[in-house]
Amino acid sequence: MPISKEGTVRLYDAIAPLYSFFRKITHKSDDKIMPFMLNSLDPRNGEVILDAGTGPGIYAIKIAEIARDAQVYGIDLSPNFLKLAERNAMKAGFNHIKFMKGDVEDIPFNDHHFDKIVCAGVLSAIPNPEQAACEFYRVLKMGGRAVIQEPNGGLGARDRYFLLLLYAIGLINPKRRGFSVGDIPQYFFSQRSLRKILEGAGFERVEIAEVGSSICAICSK
Repeated sequence: MPISKEGTVRLYDAIAPLYSFFRKITHKSDDKIMPFMLNSLDPRNGEVILDAGTGPGIYAIKIAEIARDAQVYGIDLSPNFLKLAERNAMKAGFNHIKFMKGDVEDIPFNDHHFDKIVCAGVLSAIPNPEQAACEFYRVLKMGGRAVIQEPNGGLGARDRYFLLLLYAIGLINPKRRGFSVGDIPQYFFSQRSLRKILEGAGFERVEIAEVGSSICAICSK
């Protein structure tokens, strides 16, 4: 049964404040994955960079800290996440990051617009990750790079604790997103399945690494 996009947006809109709070109190779990992602992305001044599925704007803000003259964009379908992202960016002193409503399966930018793309924990949460991968390829410039992170089968402690919390307070219900509990495992990626999607989108070089409890892909166009 396919994931319902409308149900997913409603879910993430509802949990946006809780998710943002949870990320802050579990930030130590980012000690490995975030430096790896940012080092792999290597954001530089003058580049145009997209945080696809920005959520509370964590990666967009970090990119703006590293490359202060880069043009940084963050897109998300959740209005509540976009509000949080804008608020977090302002608190961090970055009022030039452009946050806007946007679907990673239909990115609202022209072909060859971005030098680099970062996408953290989004592909497994959307109805058509294959289409999103094709969109990443389309909007990247030739020679561009996409760095993508996904939970490694949901095996990370933070993933388990967060899901347990959401179930406990009644904010998550797989039926709201259009699938049953038994369908959940197929939406997690293995190294092989993630590589297949990204190579199928056209990326000539895809490097896969396991970092902590995550799978990371560095894709070159």
